[in-house]
Amino acid sequence: MSISSVNSNQAGQTGQTGASSQTQTGAYNAQTARNQLNATLVESLSVSISSGKQSQSLLFQASITHINQILNADFSNQNGSQQGQGGATIQISSTQLSITVQQDGQSDDDTSPQATSQRILQGALGMFGLYQQQHPEQSASDQAQNFIKLIRQGFEQGYQEATDVLKKLNVFNGDVSDGVQQTHDLVEKGLDAFLQQYQGGSAQQAASGAAQDSGS
Repeated sequence: MSISSVNSNQAGQTGQTGASSQTQTGAYNAQTARNQLNATLVESLSVSISSGKQSQSLLFQASITHINQILNADFSNQNGSQQGQGGATIQISSTQLSITVQQDGQSDDDTSPQATSQRILQGALGMFGLYQQQHPEQSASDQAQNFIKLIRQGFEQGYQEATDVLKKLNVFNGDVSDGVQQTHDLVEKGLDAFLQQYQGGSAQQAASGAAQDSGS
């Protein structure tokens, strides 16, 4: 075999190898780019959350989402039960079941534990009137106890979800951890205060007190 034929064969093999290598390199580069982009996004999110502001927003969104889901399930079950008994049902649209929050002069930039807890409480407790309409067979005290039980369930689910995300981002420490825990404690105190209004005294006085609190 001549040297020229050997060189020709080597060149052909090199060309095939090069083409294969370019294909693999292209795929590798595309995957690498996606990985780098994801890493950049996570890093950016970590920086934002580590400042404390985004951690409170995350807790708020997760809490309201789960509270909505819990109340939706309860209202759906109640409507199904009433229909099974042949009773009149209250038609509730998805818009009514979606918790909306009045800022009441609070800035969107105010993501302190105090402001965040108030937004969660206002949004959740504002659904009590609708819950009462759905459960007229219960006394005012039972309505309050059962309602707050549902709210706590949804809030705890949201709190767990938010803290899990923060832990995965390795930012659930220091001020972030302290702030989220403070918000949790303030929400729990607010729910206790609401429930206490319905323990003893007349239902009318309790309802009046709740209206004053929500308006303040």
